[in-house]
Amino acid sequence: MSRASVGDAVDRGAAVPALPPAKRLGRPPRVTPAQIAEAALAIGLEQATIRNVAERLGMSVPGLYHHVRTRDDLLAMAAAHSLGELPLPEDHGQPWTDWLLEYARFVYDALVAQPEIVGQIVGGTYNTIRQAQHLEQIFAVLTARGFTVAEADLAQRQLVAAVSGAAVSEISLRAMVAAGHPRRDDLRRAVHVLGPSVVPRVDELVNGAGPEIWPDLFETVRLVVSAMAVARADAG
Repeated sequence: MSRASVGDAVDRGAAVPALPPAKRLGRPPRVTPAQIAEAALAIGLEQATIRNVAERLGMSVPGLYHHVRTRDDLLAMAAAHSLGELPLPEDHGQPWTDWLLEYARFVYDALVAQPEIVGQIVGGTYNTIRQAQHLEQIFAVLTARGFTVAEADLAQRQLVAAVSGAAVSEISLRAMVAAGHPRRDDLRRAVHVLGPSVVPRVDELVNGAGPEIWPDLFETVRLVVSAMAVARADAG
């Protein structure tokens, strides 16, 4: 019976049935760091605010504040989760250079797909527990191929540095094109302002060459791995 019906019954002097007890608000739903991170990644880190993530998880903003205090904390959690969840290549006995390149491709594609994660890497925010678990798997593959743990750690750090640099360049090129400022067009305008006599080689590049070739920036990573292989062979 509704409260309006109860009022009518009182007016008529009829017996009034007891109303069901009002619902009490329960505790906010329990969430794990992984669920929070996955919600932020699903929204997209650019739109991932405390409020948006709380709404996606079906909880209140104060409830989410029990788990993350700031948006920076939220982005750091998402970045660490994203990188920590990258699949490692299957180890089927391939050369370590091939395995590293497969791993590098996973990282590269993830960074290009989620440019905001690069900012978290630059900021040095990561989950050390997840990082340790991730590194353990990488070290297991490389030490099985004759690396010491220290050598495996150095190889992984060199690789991530190369991958991060290549991914940033790729992100930058895409952003320039999306903003209507392809590199060669911008350089052509600069030559026009400065004059071809001031920058003759740049003038030759932008006005005397054929169509601009989109570079394979991942090639930088391949060169780094090749250099690592040469250095390792020389040291052996």
